[in-house]
Amino acid sequence: MFIKLSTSQFGYQRHLKKQMQGMSAPVLTRDDLRLRLDQLTGSDMSAVHDVLVRQFRNPSEFVQEVCDHVARYQGKRIRPVLLVLSARLCGVCPRQLPKVYSLGAVVEMIHTATLVHDDVVDDADMRRHVSTVHRRWNVETSVLLGDYLFSKAFHLAATTGDAEACRLIGRATDRTCEGELNQIAARLERSASERDYFRVIGGKTGQLFSVSCLLGARSAEAPAWQQVQLRQFGMRLGLAFQIADDLLDLTESSDMTGKDAANDLENGRLTLPLLRALQIADDDERLSLREALLSDHSVSRLLADHPSLQQGIDSARASAEELVARAIRNLQRFPASDERQLMEAIASFAVQRSG
Repeated sequence: MFIKLSTSQFGYQRHLKKQMQGMSAPVLTRDDLRLRLDQLTGSDMSAVHDVLVRQFRNPSEFVQEVCDHVARYQGKRIRPVLLVLSARLCGVCPRQLPKVYSLGAVVEMIHTATLVHDDVVDDADMRRHVSTVHRRWNVETSVLLGDYLFSKAFHLAATTGDAEACRLIGRATDRTCEGELNQIAARLERSASERDYFRVIGGKTGQLFSVSCLLGARSAEAPAWQQVQLRQFGMRLGLAFQIADDLLDLTESSDMTGKDAANDLENGRLTLPLLRALQIADDDERLSLREALLSDHSVSRLLADHPSLQQGIDSARASAEELVARAIRNLQRFPASDERQLMEAIASFAVQRSG
């Protein structure tokens, strides 16, 4: 999968301005956004939380301890939030809400399973300010816990009695795993292709955002055009969210993000800001930067020695903003509502966050 974006070094802000004309996404602070979300979806998310607690409950003391530990990974729960908001945006009827809550728990468990496995692949020490499972216990525990969460998620999805929802969840999970495999391939091949990069993040992040919004719309029995718009909204938001994550990996400390800093550099991944820096650099600096990326993992040193890296960061951030503008445009045909306003605010905040 490849998302075509402007690639001119100087054209991003002009293009973004055109994208944003006529749009009125509210600008909210982090605290304002949390308050509004709690007011509108607080009871819904409490219900999703209750489903997760039941799913994580286990008679084995060890399994329960590990599940309690990984439950601390759950932060913003943006995927179930998007599923709930999409369902409400499309006018879900009250009798369908238990299904919405179960599906919200499903997408959160799948996301958590991918985090547990990702931490093993990345040899990460920290996730959401707590130790990763393989650091707290061992690799075997991490691998089996991730498998356990995937299995629990698919079993819970099956209890909804919605075969199409199960198919969509299965397809999204397939593509999420493919995205992770493609990321490994890109690293091994030292790919410097934006096409490869967007194929990776479209799988590993975009798919689960997309299916969350789609499942919410389907739970409300929304017409086809609404399902399409929300699926595209989720994909574009997921891409922007991952680019923002890649920027945070370079620009913020582990104290801010709650996970290992410069992890992409440590693992030899060329993320969008690094790819853009290589595109912007002249031949001599490109060669120097490539050598530095392979040998020097100090972000501050790289920024000092290679001005193109800051330009790459700015360019990648502009692309994330452009994707957010496109995502917001997907919501323009929906009637004005609190749900639509909050989804627009979430999209806008996705590229402004610090963790």
